[in-house]
Amino acid sequence: MEQYLYFGSLGLHERQYQVPNFIGLALNPAHDREMAHDLIAPLPFADGVIAKVQAQDVLEHLPLDKVPTVLDEIYRVLKPGGIFRLSVPDYRSPVLKRRSIYDARGRVTGDLLMGATPYFDDTTGDARVRFSEDGHAHVWFPRYELITHLILKSQIRKSAEIKFYQCFLDDHTYLCEPVPENEMFVQRAAPHDMRAGGAPVSIVADFTK
Repeated sequence: MEQYLYFGSLGLHERQYQVPNFIGLALNPAHDREMAHDLIAPLPFADGVIAKVQAQDVLEHLPLDKVPTVLDEIYRVLKPGGIFRLSVPDYRSPVLKRRSIYDARGRVTGDLLMGATPYFDDTTGDARVRFSEDGHAHVWFPRYELITHLILKSQIRKSAEIKFYQCFLDDHTYLCEPVPENEMFVQRAAPHDMRAGGAPVSIVADFTK
């Protein structure tokens, strides 16, 4: 049986749990379909042995400067022809914009629903953000340009095909194509998630090695 990796906890409620090939990578495994792994550490697999990898709403919880190395590792373990499916929240989506806070230049600095707490720094006169330290906070805020920047910094750029299905390309233009499941269901993608009226709520892309 080919092995698939699911980045993060593989909850019993996840559709991926119904696919026996999937193994979750969790800091604290909760059942026998999860293995202990820190996602910023090297993957404990040989080169070119994994058929599918899915990272669904997890990379935004990791330090931004570690993400290219994580993508390098995913590319390394994928088989030729193997697929990595990436989905992260899209901070151009109106759903996420409404719950975010911004700096003086209009950049998202925190998501109030995902572990951010604003405070006033009286030493500098600036509004700042603290993040919860329980692992649930979004610590960076994906947009199309930032994702493409991270791709270009990683070996994953060498993929034979990179296909974006859903994302805002700029503040007014978006892609919203159906995402083929291929056993890698994306919960926060249209038409399953219609909070944005059919516009994207996530950046969803496939990388075929």
